[in-house]
Amino acid sequence: MSRRMSFPGLLTAAGLVALASCGGPTAATPPSRSAAAPAPAGTTPSTVAATPRRVESLVDVVPSDAVLVASVPGVDALLAGAPPADREAVLAEVAAILAGKAGLSPDLARDLAASFDGATVFAGGEAARSGALWALVEQGCAAARFRDGAPVERVLKELPLEAGEGGVFAIRGDKASVVAHGAWLPESRVALLCARPEPLARALRVAERREASFRTSPLFQAERAKDPWLAVDLHGLSGSGATGPEPGSRLFMTHPLREDNSGLHMELAVYGPGYPALGTVLAATDHGSVAKLPAGALATLGLSLQPSPGKTVRDVLGAFDGLAGGPAAAAAAGALAGIGLELGDLDRALGGEAAIGIYRDPKHKLNVAGGRSDEALRHSAVLIALATEDEAAQKKVFGAIAAQMKRTSKKLRTRPGWLAQDLEEGNELTAEVRRGFVLIGAGDRGYLAQVAARFGKEKESLAASPSFAEARAGAKAASHLQVYVDRQALAGILDGDVAARIRALGSPTLLSLALAPSDRGLELTLSGLGGVELVGASAALAVHGVRRYIASAKAAEAKNTVLAMARSAAGAFERAAGAAGTQKSGPPSRALCKSATPVPAAVPPGIRYTPSSSPGKDFNQGDDASGWRCLRFGVEVPFHYQYDYRAGSGYKGPARGGPDPGKDGFEVSAEGDLDGDGETSLFTRTGKIENGKLVLSPQLFISNELE
Repeated sequence: MSRRMSFPGLLTAAGLVALASCGGPTAATPPSRSAAAPAPAGTTPSTVAATPRRVESLVDVVPSDAVLVASVPGVDALLAGAPPADREAVLAEVAAILAGKAGLSPDLARDLAASFDGATVFAGGEAARSGALWALVEQGCAAARFRDGAPVERVLKELPLEAGEGGVFAIRGDKASVVAHGAWLPESRVALLCARPEPLARALRVAERREASFRTSPLFQAERAKDPWLAVDLHGLSGSGATGPEPGSRLFMTHPLREDNSGLHMELAVYGPGYPALGTVLAATDHGSVAKLPAGALATLGLSLQPSPGKTVRDVLGAFDGLAGGPAAAAAAGALAGIGLELGDLDRALGGEAAIGIYRDPKHKLNVAGGRSDEALRHSAVLIALATEDEAAQKKVFGAIAAQMKRTSKKLRTRPGWLAQDLEEGNELTAEVRRGFVLIGAGDRGYLAQVAARFGKEKESLAASPSFAEARAGAKAASHLQVYVDRQALAGILDGDVAARIRALGSPTLLSLALAPSDRGLELTLSGLGGVELVGASAALAVHGVRRYIASAKAAEAKNTVLAMARSAAGAFERAAGAAGTQKSGPPSRALCKSATPVPAAVPPGIRYTPSSSPGKDFNQGDDASGWRCLRFGVEVPFHYQYDYRAGSGYKGPARGGPDPGKDGFEVSAEGDLDGDGETSLFTRTGKIENGKLVLSPQLFISNELE
C-alpha cells in the first residue's frame, strides 16, 4: 500500500476510507505535533488520559459546540427493504473504493465494508469558526462503528502507524510528516480519525464525559438520531463577520427511515438584515395553477406570488432591500415607469401564483453527458404560467412589455396577445395572453408550440395524470413553493441502466416548502415524499454523467490520435509522392505507406496499454515503405484504444457504415472497449488518391463513441 497519503484523501470514498483507516488493536493518545508539522522519524504520540471503555452512540464523541455534524447509519439501515442485489452492489462499490483509494486487499476491503455500522463526521470548536474551509478541515474528525473489530485491526497492521499509549496513533504520509491522528476503542468497536491531535483529544474527553457532547446542542434532534441527518450551525460556520448569519441561524436536514414518516425533511433558519423576511409578506397558496400545466412534465415548480393580507407588491420587493443593496421597490418602480407602468398595475394584474413546467419530447432521448447543450434544448421546452386577476391590468402590462420588446428587437414576431423572439438553433422565447394567465415559454420552436397548445385543457393537464394526483394527495394544502418530479417521465427520456434505475424508484416526488412569519429573516421547512429517492435518482444521473464524461474524455484521446495519424499518412504520401515524381518510379498509389501492425494486437478491455519502446515493437515496427516507421508516427504514453493503419483493403469502418476508401486509399482507426463489455467503439478517418492527389475525408466516422 502506498505510504503517501493526505487527510482529505483518507476522507474520500464516502468517508469510509478515512473511517476504515482509523482502526487499530491498541489504544493511545494524540501525537504531540499537528498534521501539518513535520516530525522526526521514530517519535511516538504523547500520552493523554485513558480512553473510554464504552461509547453508546457516535454522537457521544462529538463536542457540543460542533458547527457541522453529519450522521449516516449502516448500510443495512439505509437499504432496509431494498432488494438484496442493491445492498450487494453498494458493498461491492464501497469495497472497490477502499481497495483502490486506501490500497487494501480486495478481501480485507470487502470485510471492512460489510462490517461498517454507521459513521459521524463532525467539525467545530472556536478554532473552526473562521468561515474558512481549511480551518474546518483542520478541526474535522470522523467516527465510525463496526460490527466486527477484526477487519479494523487488520487494517491497522497495513498502515504506516506510529502507535502511542492507550489506542491513540498517528498515520504518517512519509518519514517527515503526520497526516492524521486516530484512536481505536475496541470495546465499542469505534474508530476515530482527526486531522489534528487537538480535536481528537477533545473527542476523547467528550467520550469520557469530561466535556459536554452534541446531545446538549440546540442543533441536535434526538428523535432523528437513528436516521441519516445533517446539522449545521450557520452562524458558527460563517465566523463572526458582521454580514454573516446571526446567532440561531441553522440548517437541519434528515430522511426518516421509518415507514410511517419516509419523506425528506429540512429546516432552515437564516437570520439577519441580509436575508429577506418573506414569510411576513407572502402568503401560502394551494398551487392550483400547476395542475393546469400539460401532462408529461419532467418537473414542475409552483411558486406563491400572493402578498399576505394587507401587503402589496411593494412590500414583497421591500423584503429584498438587503440583498439589493437599496430600496428594491423604488428601483422596480423606476424601471416600470420607463415603459409606462406602475407597481399598482402589477398588484391588480397578478393572480398570486406562478407555475413552471419543464418538458422534453419523449421521442428524443437525452444524452446525460457528452452531448451539446443546444441539442438538449432542441427537443425541450419550459412553460411558465403566471396567474392573473384583473383582465384590464393584464392587458395593460402585457401591452407595455410587448411595445418595449418591439422597440428593442429586430427578430420579434407579433400578433394580438402573442409575441415570439427568435433565438439560436431553432429555439424561441414566446409570451401569450390567456384568460386568467400569461404564458411565457422557451425552447424548441415546434415542441414548445405543442406544449403551450395543451395548457389548460382538462383532459391533457397534470390534474388528469395519476402520478400527479398520487403526489398531490400526500401534500399539505398550502405552501409557498411546491416541487413535483415525475420520475417515470424522467426515465422515459433516458436510456440504458440509468433509465431502469430511475423507473424502479416508483412513485413521483413532491416537496413542499413553507415559510414561517418571522421578521428576523428567512425561516422555512421543506418536507414531502420521495425527496431522498429524488436525490438517489440525481446521484444515479450524476454517476452516469461522470462515467460518460470520463468516457468522453477518453474518446477525445481517440479522436485526437486518429486525426494525428491521418496527418502523418498525408505527410508520408507527400514525401513519397515527391520522391516518386523526381525518380519516375511508378503510379502515385504506391506513394501510400503499406499497412501497419495494430497496436496493441487486441483491443484493450477497459484498461490502458503502455506501448513498448523496444526496436521492432509496437510503433517501432515497419520500414521506409510500410507500417509505423513509414508514417513516422508513434505514441509514447499509455492509451485506451487499439490504433491501426490499413492501406488498400481490410478496412474496419465499412462494416459499421463508415466510408470505404477503396484500393487506392487508406484508413486510420482507433477501436476501444472502455467498459470491458466486449462491445467496441470505432473512430476512423480515410484518405483516397484522386488524380494523383490524396484527398482526406472531411470528418471522422464514429461508431458507439462511448463504448
